[in-house]
Amino acid sequence: MEGSPLRSVFFLPPLSRMSGGLTTVYDTVRGLAALGYDVALCSPGEGAPGFAEAKAEGFAALPWEKPGLCAADIWCVPEGWPNALAPGINAGARTVVYAQSWTYLLTSLPEGVHWKQLPVTFLAVSEPVAHFLREVLDVEPLDVLPPAVAPEMFRENHAPARPARIAWMPRKNRALAEQVQKIAEARLAREASPPALEWVPVQNMERTRVAETLASCSFFLNTAFPEGFGLPPLEAMAAGCIPVGFTGFGGWDYMRTETGLTPPCPLPDRPWGANGLFYSDGDVFGAGLGLADAVLRSRAGGLGEMRAQGGSTAAAYSPEVRLNRLAAVWERLASL
Repeated sequence: MEGSPLRSVFFLPPLSRMSGGLTTVYDTVRGLAALGYDVALCSPGEGAPGFAEAKAEGFAALPWEKPGLCAADIWCVPEGWPNALAPGINAGARTVVYAQSWTYLLTSLPEGVHWKQLPVTFLAVSEPVAHFLREVLDVEPLDVLPPAVAPEMFRENHAPARPARIAWMPRKNRALAEQVQKIAEARLAREASPPALEWVPVQNMERTRVAETLASCSFFLNTAFPEGFGLPPLEAMAAGCIPVGFTGFGGWDYMRTETGLTPPCPLPDRPWGANGLFYSDGDVFGAGLGLADAVLRSRAGGLGEMRAQGGSTAAAYSPEVRLNRLAAVWERLASL
């Protein structure tokens, strides 16, 4: 906190473009600053997207070649960059791996090196990722720190003209998404009065435009997997869309369904019911028929309760909720 020698330094990878994971890291940085913590940033060549904007906000930038870490620092690194752990480990700092993708945990370490051998602390982005850490890597995460939905952007349009508008993300397993679309269209073509589906691609958009697009649609086709959390379906819920499709594994943190799909890991009780129609990752047949069914039910005036449950779900992942969780997590880290 303010007046304390504790400093939190975040490694920002030099990606080619902003990603959802990096956005979550920046949200964490700004949240800690709002809580009064001393926060600094470090990126090779200061090449991370958003780095210049963060510096303009007043965040200190440390040189990657010699960041000057000490044992009193917290050094936080995304899970896909194991070489970036070295400065923190060598300095004796509390080195934290923010695990936002379980798949990178399997592929990023050199051969013969295992996560449990390293003097690092894990934060998981979701309950499923925490389960993966325990069951696969035999490490216990300190806590779970999910991302937040921005309510000022992602909110429902109460008077949309959207009876069969379906948002989808072409970059997320496009071939499978197109199979789901064709199955849904073929099933609906059997109806005496087939509804005309409008597929609305969500790609190459600023977040405000994404929010506007989702608010204009009734459904969001989710074909993303694997995912550590999967924020787009949750943002779709906030915008009044019902998500239909795959869980991505990480989506089980907040996804609940009436399809009978069984969660692959223990989950905490949540105060909401079915908030979408979810199927096993890659189950294009189930997702296609489920989407067709959802369109027909919506046309008949159904699914209002499911849409309401989605709104309640998104509200539970608000920036205020995340900030409170972040404060508790960092208090625990500071005491290590």
